Amino acid sequence: MPDPMIPDPTIEAFDPEDDRLRRKVGRERLRQDEIAIRQARERGLHAPGTGVASPWRMPRAGWSIIFKQTFAELGTSQISLAAAGCAFYATLSLFPALTTLISLYGLAFSLETVEPQLQVMRNLLPRSAYNLIGGQIHNLVSQPHSSLTIGLVFSLTVALWSASAATKSILSALSIAYGVEEKRSFLAFQAFALATTLCAVLGAVLTLALMVGLPALVDFIPVHFGLGSLPWPASLLMGVGTRLAIRMGGPVLMLLFVLMVLSILYQYGTARNHVAWRWILPGSLLATIVWVGASLGFSYYVGHYAAYSATYGPLGAVAAIMMWLWVSAYVVLFGAEVNAALEDRVKGRQPKLPGLQPLDAAVAKALDEEASGATEALPAETPPGARRSAPGHV
Repeated sequence: MPDPMIPDPTIEAFDPEDDRLRRKVGRERLRQDEIAIRQARERGLHAPGTGVASPWRMPRAGWSIIFKQTFAELGTSQISLAAAGCAFYATLSLFPALTTLISLYGLAFSLETVEPQLQVMRNLLPRSAYNLIGGQIHNLVSQPHSSLTIGLVFSLTVALWSASAATKSILSALSIAYGVEEKRSFLAFQAFALATTLCAVLGAVLTLALMVGLPALVDFIPVHFGLGSLPWPASLLMGVGTRLAIRMGGPVLMLLFVLMVLSILYQYGTARNHVAWRWILPGSLLATIVWVGASLGFSYYVGHYAAYSATYGPLGAVAAIMMWLWVSAYVVLFGAEVNAALEDRVKGRQPKLPGLQPLDAAVAKALDEEASGATEALPAETPPGARRSAPGHV
């Protein structure tokens, strides 16, 4: 037991001068923090694009900042790893999803009309991947037609549950892209992923039906409205327009379906406040356009330069599918990053503020409240510098 009369060397003696000095330093640091907060607030509220009422009114300087932030996030975050996880689960979910799609489509429509619509994907997929998926679809449509029985319902449920693995991975990756925590419970997350997968499959069934019925609809309109007896120039233009509508109708419907799916995912895929749809469209439109270009470029690259079959042998087609799915998932997350950066720009939020590191959550909330005048329903729960938070359930 230590002698109470002998001072303990580990305990510093109290010095009033040191205490006054510490208080003075603390007040000076507080004053510097207040100055940094005020400067950050003024810089954020007067930055290009802060407080605009619509993304279409964003100035060019604002978009420049948005894309710089987007590519900075893509280069330093876990987006590539998240896209790889999505590609893995999407590969496992691809054929169960095709089984569900073909089975539901066959309940209402003729299965013979499915394979011709696959031509839309010919240029977007590598040849080996296209042949593998086309062969599986051919096997599915060649099977005897099944009516809606208990066994079929059970099989569809199992296939739908297997296909939802890709949806769950995408939802978790979107939480990473938007920088929000997954607040939904495990059961709620699983139910939402299953419902999202079912809605996506039903949307694909409807899109296929429209693609199949488009030629008949285009032929029906001139006859029904008496446009078949037009003079020669008008009839020629009508014929050219009809052929163009039949030729371009399928790809246009497919792009509209992709745009709709992306918009719904960006709006409801994460546990964040819902925003007006106009704040979702920029990322959705950009992701759709980039996805088409990236798919065409990847298909050309695999067909002319990359020898997947020589490298991977029989697994070459699977490797090509996984790479294409990785590119697709990366583009989806790229669109989410654009929307997240757009919200940050409109809010005037800065990922890192000089002189204040890290930014206190209360300060971030105060900055958000001051910059949220015209940006209705934009979420303000993510403080600056807190992007890339915990992923959700997988």
